[in-house]
Amino acid sequence: MLMTGIHRTAVVADGASIGTDVEIGPFAVIGENVTIGAGTKIGAHAIIDGITSVGENCRIFAGASLGLEPQSFAYKNEPTGVQIGNRVVIREYATVHRATQSGTYTIIEDDCFLMNYVHIAHDCHLGKGVIMANASMLAGHVYVGDGTVMSGQCIFHQHVRIGRLCMVSGLTGSRQDLPPFVVLDCNPSTIRGINTLGMRRAKMSQETRSAVKNAYRKLYRVGLNFSQAIEQIEQEGKPCPEVQEIIDFIRSSKRGVLKLYIEDESGESAEG
Repeated sequence: MLMTGIHRTAVVADGASIGTDVEIGPFAVIGENVTIGAGTKIGAHAIIDGITSVGENCRIFAGASLGLEPQSFAYKNEPTGVQIGNRVVIREYATVHRATQSGTYTIIEDDCFLMNYVHIAHDCHLGKGVIMANASMLAGHVYVGDGTVMSGQCIFHQHVRIGRLCMVSGLTGSRQDLPPFVVLDCNPSTIRGINTLGMRRAKMSQETRSAVKNAYRKLYRVGLNFSQAIEQIEQEGKPCPEVQEIIDFIRSSKRGVLKLYIEDESGESAEG
């Protein structure tokens, strides 16, 4: 039986801030430093702890756990937390761990969708509109760019960066950075062209998609190293913003950028 949207068996600690029109299901547990935005629905047996904020109109399903202590020996019980944006969906038994250093946060931005058993480790940052299918996992400090989509059971090493609008096939992953706008596939994991479908859905023009495709051909297909390829791209004139995004991503990589790359025999890029 619900009372002001909170089931009588739910445990909501004194100090928790609960917005209007929030629903909290049976046996859910909400910690004292948690903030829940208006219109959010929290399912049965969900646990939200730490200095954790959940935005408006989110859906947290049964058994999900957010803001629990990180699985890291570096964590010394500092005050850390999780920040979750608006309209985020977190399905059954997904886990999002809080950050490791005092005053820091694991961050999930607006409109993300995490399916069953997804694991987001400490200090990760997911951009807007990221989708992760069942049982995909991110180790600590992984960054995922806006609009990236992962199929089931993908695994990424700690400190890896994944660029914007990538498409990741199931049962793949990487120990190195994955640059923007590409498709990751195969075993071993290989970049299989660019994510044409994702760029179309993002309403990128044909001219922009062609520029991205040509940039990747120079980066991967003509026998140049990344520095030489970038120099050649820049000598041809000022790159469009999307190509500049690729260049900046590669130049700022600390783990190195994944180098295995193939295209269809036709030369057309994969569409995810």
